[in-house]
Amino acid sequence: MSVGIYAQLNGFDSQIIERHSIAGGICTAWFRKKYRFDYSIQWLVGTKEGAFHDTMCETGIIDDSTEIINAEIHNRNVAKDGTDLIIYTNLWKWEKYLLSISRKDWKAISRLCRDIRWASHLRPFDIAPAFRTPLHYFIAFFKCFPSLCMAALHKGQTYTEYIKSLKIKSPELEKKILNIYGEGNYSAYAFLLIMGWYFRKNAGYPIGGSLGVAERMQKRYESLGGKFLFKKNVEEIIIENNVAKGVRLSDGTIIDADYVVSAADGHTTLYNLLKGKYRSSKLDKVYASWKLFTSMVQVSFGIDKDLKTDFNIQVILAEGEKIGSTTLAHNYRILNYNFDPTMAPEGKSCIIIRYDSPFQLWEKMTDEEYKEEKKKIEEDALKILEKHYPGSTEFVEVCDVATPKTTIRYTGAWKGSYEGFIPSPKNVVDQLDQKIPNLDHFYLAGQWLFPGGGIPPSVHSGKWAIQLICRDEGKKFVSK
Repeated sequence: MSVGIYAQLNGFDSQIIERHSIAGGICTAWFRKKYRFDYSIQWLVGTKEGAFHDTMCETGIIDDSTEIINAEIHNRNVAKDGTDLIIYTNLWKWEKYLLSISRKDWKAISRLCRDIRWASHLRPFDIAPAFRTPLHYFIAFFKCFPSLCMAALHKGQTYTEYIKSLKIKSPELEKKILNIYGEGNYSAYAFLLIMGWYFRKNAGYPIGGSLGVAERMQKRYESLGGKFLFKKNVEEIIIENNVAKGVRLSDGTIIDADYVVSAADGHTTLYNLLKGKYRSSKLDKVYASWKLFTSMVQVSFGIDKDLKTDFNIQVILAEGEKIGSTTLAHNYRILNYNFDPTMAPEGKSCIIIRYDSPFQLWEKMTDEEYKEEKKKIEEDALKILEKHYPGSTEFVEVCDVATPKTTIRYTGAWKGSYEGFIPSPKNVVDQLDQKIPNLDHFYLAGQWLFPGGGIPPSVHSGKWAIQLICRDEGKKFVSK
């Protein structure tokens, strides 16, 4: 939708072809018996300031009616023995809290919090890489110097390596902090950025969640004259003499175009829509080696009771435990949306349980196996709900199970990955080109261009795509 909005602002006629019956892709939610079950947003970078914020205002993600909530608590991590670690969004408060656990680790805690503060100075660029001059980088160097120092020091470290480098003396505190991300390949710098954005209150939650964001963008796009084509699937991008000329839909319809921008996942675009004809060694290496966010199962409950909590997001460490056929690698998450009145009728609650479930487990399931798996997941999720909210299961009015196959059915995302590539020490500062070699009048947009994915860089990439098209057409780009 970002591509469409900026296309309309710059005098182009555009049409968005959407696989689903509503706009938004993975940024979505659905209704069951007056309950709204959100699939995407827990927090949104750029809700206060910066280039991401400007783009969100231009595209309607944030408008005068948008209420932003800045939670006091990011989440609560609960270990198997019942001990917990609370992550506060106020860094001064979190520092004090960590010191209450281990006063002797004041040096390590001070360094951790200092690194987060320094990382918070990062300012994303507002223009596509092709337009950046040495002056842009010179200015960014001075504005973002502390964050760039953090990148230089820690971009090559995993989260675990970084925490180990702090030399925390208390085994209890070190274990609690390590458990935030577990023994994975997650980038230390990505962690510092996330915490830094929270610290600056620049990663809030918009009331109305994902569907509210998508609806505001749709309204903005249509108000500018843009048009949607819903419940249609692109089968092929039409190419003539290495120039994109339009698309062919699965029903055989051909739509001509002067330019084509694909916001589908990169793998589908390169290897299906373009038939693998336009590739490069770099792109092949990326899709062969960069690790994806594991596909996800979401179990949503509509409950006829007001379930209050001090912790709207809880991460329950449960390595080795099973939900359905999935053996958990690290945790499951419980989200209580009682802070957002749009998710459930007054006096009722919307509770969501999420856990990672490898796509390979789902890929070859028969219809009967799939039906039985969803039934078992619901049974196990009800037990989890009862464990954390005793007495709540008798008030459950609706239960909805969304799986990786659900994600693929509505969005087509490769392997059901909801956020593309995991930011690792090797790719955290990388960005894939929006232009594919040897193919003209065609650009890529969306979260698969950026390790870590998410809405803010996706929306930015839509803006950049139109900046590039305006350059091709010899037009001056406008953003308002």
